[in-house]
Amino acid sequence: MTTANNTNNNLSPWKPGQSGNPSGRPKGTMDLAGYVLETTDGGKELVDALVSIARGVMPSVPVQEGSRPRKGQQARPADQLKAIEMLLDRGFGRSPQQLDIAHSVTDRPLSTCLTRH
Repeated sequence: MTTANNTNNNLSPWKPGQSGNPSGRPKGTMDLAGYVLETTDGGKELVDALVSIARGVMPSVPVQEGSRPRKGQQARPADQLKAIEMLLDRGFGRSPQQLDIAHSVTDRPLSTCLTRH
């Protein structure tokens, strides 16, 4: 049953309360976050790499075939700023965003503002 053929056109091929995956994730599969945590000492290696970049030094990363080693190479300032931003965002949360909204306030009652002259 596709949404094009659905007469209710609720954009979902499933009935309310019906799951698209009733069996769930197969047993024994690992999600990406679990894999990253398992292979990076609970994420510590990733944080250490960001700290190294923030300090201006490229971290020790396994070299892929065809690439050159980077250990000890100086990090670019843009990379340093991005690493600092990522550490701050994840360590302390993103700062609240402020919106500047232009508006005007009148002393007239709302009913007079809604009628056209």
